Amino acid sequence: MQAMTRKTLDAADGALLAAFVVSAGLGTWNNCLLFNDGAVLLSVGWLGDAWDLYFNQIAGRAVSTFVTFGPAWAARWAFDLAPDAYIVLAHALYFTVPLVLWLALRAIEPQRAFSRLYLATMLVLIYFPTELIVGTGLWMIWAAVLADPARPGRHIAIATIGLGAAMAFTHPSTAVMSLLYLIVGLVLVLSGRPFPRRALVAAAALAALLLAAYAGTSTFLPPTNPTIVDALTVGRYDHINPAWLAATLWLFPMLAALWLLLLAPAAEGLNPRWRVPPMAIAVVGLLGVWFAANGTSLLTPIFARHAATHVLALAVALASALPATAWSTRARRPLMWFAAITAVAAISYNVDLWLFGRFVDRHLAPGIVNVDDPGRPPWPLQRRREAIDTSIFFKWAAKPDYVRDVVMPDYQRYYQALAFYSFFRSDGRSLLFHRIPPRQWVPFECPAVDRALARAHGDLDRQILGFLRATYCVSG
Repeated sequence: MQAMTRKTLDAADGALLAAFVVSAGLGTWNNCLLFNDGAVLLSVGWLGDAWDLYFNQIAGRAVSTFVTFGPAWAARWAFDLAPDAYIVLAHALYFTVPLVLWLALRAIEPQRAFSRLYLATMLVLIYFPTELIVGTGLWMIWAAVLADPARPGRHIAIATIGLGAAMAFTHPSTAVMSLLYLIVGLVLVLSGRPFPRRALVAAAALAALLLAAYAGTSTFLPPTNPTIVDALTVGRYDHINPAWLAATLWLFPMLAALWLLLLAPAAEGLNPRWRVPPMAIAVVGLLGVWFAANGTSLLTPIFARHAATHVLALAVALASALPATAWSTRARRPLMWFAAITAVAAISYNVDLWLFGRFVDRHLAPGIVNVDDPGRPPWPLQRRREAIDTSIFFKWAAKPDYVRDVVMPDYQRYYQALAFYSFFRSDGRSLLFHRIPPRQWVPFECPAVDRALARAHGDLDRQILGFLRATYCVSG
């Protein structure tokens, strides 16, 4: 990859950054992290020792966890934050993490492909607090170091070992990214394309390091909570299951449009005769906008994470076989469309989340309330999406009652989150919850909750910790 003169923000950078600001602003306003796994990750920082309560159950991903949620945990205990102030600050700090990694990439990359591809990918993932936010950021920094022809070999060795050690405690998908980068790089070299050959050795070394690290953390740092073990086992191969990856594109066609737009600028890297015409880009972009507005659901970011890493690694490898100026020129229009699609998707997603919040508000009641009690109004149940489902193409008309029949059933995959969502939304005055069915994820171990109760900071802490001890913990 040929180096280019570093520039200030151009139109593509500005569009991606504007889409990120829209996503972060709406997400913070709607408390988006209290909807899924983030409900537990945020709550433990407010309740006490986050490591003892939950973080130690995912010790193999400690770097990601501490980078994204550690600062909020520290701020809570340093400034004795109230629940509402803590949640707002935690969201702000969370959204700052990808921006810091993006700025780091801009500072060291030989050309703008790395920072633009990273920020674009984050626009798709940001509403689900996946460890890949940090993991892919570190991986992209490593890839940017490899692509700089001015850097000596020792810099590449240091980056591979140092960043590899950090990536080992983010997410196993970084190993798959390295393998895919290596395979595509080999294909490009054998095809006579100008892929940096020294990157092949570094990619092989990083893949080996990360695979060994994954084996080590799985063996020596496993969860002790049996329900977390079960949850991790169920989805263990989703990132490499071709049938599942294809299913994510069928359920959310917007993702197919986004991945095509990311890959389009570098198609010529694989074959010099492959150049995507502007009309095709416009058609893909328009279809993406339609599905962003009418097919985005509260589940979209969760499903997006499985293919995102493969697309990102493939896009980086292909871009490495092109001159920097060529990639930047061809990427401008696709990235502008990408930013427009993700901004529309963020608005559509937050409309659903706002409607979800309004529904919860109507059911808030003082104290601790089981929403599934027979004497209460019926709570919507999880629905099974059909192979051809109206909500894929035009969600607003998919069912007679949009909130009851579309929004709420999608949320039901994360019914554990309702307790934390309602508690923080009501400033501790109300806690709505579901009983967790057998063999489902129970977030906490009872001994850890007991230790947190013994050191409870106030009445609100004791209230929710008492609930967790009675309802949402396992003996370990």
